[in-house]
Amino acid sequence: MTMLGDARLAQLRHRRREMRRELARIRWWMRLLQAKRDLVLARAAFPGETGAIDLDAAWEALAADAPTSRELAAAIWTDAEDGIPGSIERIDALAARLASYEARVSENLETVTADVVNAMSEAHRASVALGVSRA
Repeated sequence: MTMLGDARLAQLRHRRREMRRELARIRWWMRLLQAKRDLVLARAAFPGETGAIDLDAAWEALAADAPTSRELAAAIWTDAEDGIPGSIERIDALAARLASYEARVSENLETVTADVVNAMSEAHRASVALGVSRA
């Protein structure tokens, strides 16, 4: 390649790097804007605190160590600017507790769903057997 061609290639590579950096910056801002939009919508549709009122023993056990809505809201909608490492650690701890609770609820949902399917199957078999015996 000629010296002119080498200079042109170097210039294009530099321009490409700069465009990639700018694209990364734009995407970073887009993620932040989307996160802020999600937070605004979530705040508008805040589910409130249900607590442990009228929960049966099984549900209460399932909810053990789950973060409360109050704890979650305090981690997300804080007016004070906490030190970043501390707030990230608190958010990570809440996220871990919430993930554990999600796993327990998901497992319980699968069990209850299987129970519903079994009960429906038994009810169907009973109604078919009743219909056959009447005929």
